Amino acid sequence: MGTKNCIGCAIAKGDLIPPGGAIYESGNMILAADPEIPIPGFLIITLKRHVSSFAQLYREEWTEMGDVIARAENALKELNLTKEITLVQEERSSHFHVWIFPHKDWMEEKFGKGVSSIRDISRYAMENATERDWEEVARTAEDIRELFELESKRAV
Repeated sequence: MGTKNCIGCAIAKGDLIPPGGAIYESGNMILAADPEIPIPGFLIITLKRHVSSFAQLYREEWTEMGDVIARAENALKELNLTKEITLVQEERSSHFHVWIFPHKDWMEEKFGKGVSSIRDISRYAMENATERDWEEVARTAEDIRELFELESKRAV
């Protein structure tokens, strides 16, 4: 696919603003709500460099990514958005990103539990999305960003 028509590059360049905007942004990556799947608390970490594999990350990038994942998971749990998450990264995408997928009760009731259910849950969320769902995704991203900002202030 290259960088043209690449959703990761569009986010990194600011051409595509995810719902609620960036939760966290550095010179290396952006954490935001997934721009295609309307599930509050479903987050994506997008690397700013156009690479496709974890093995292509610089040590600084994967160290920062680990910190961002831990902070995101803590925020999701502090806001009672989930009790557990699943991390997903596959090399099929042309632009490296990691999904931080929150598990919610309705998902398990409707689709079961585990990685194999994520595609069905995502499809269902996209096909049944309302404007209110997208507004909740944006509000949730803002709430998570506030927690990130508070944590950053405490660390200073």
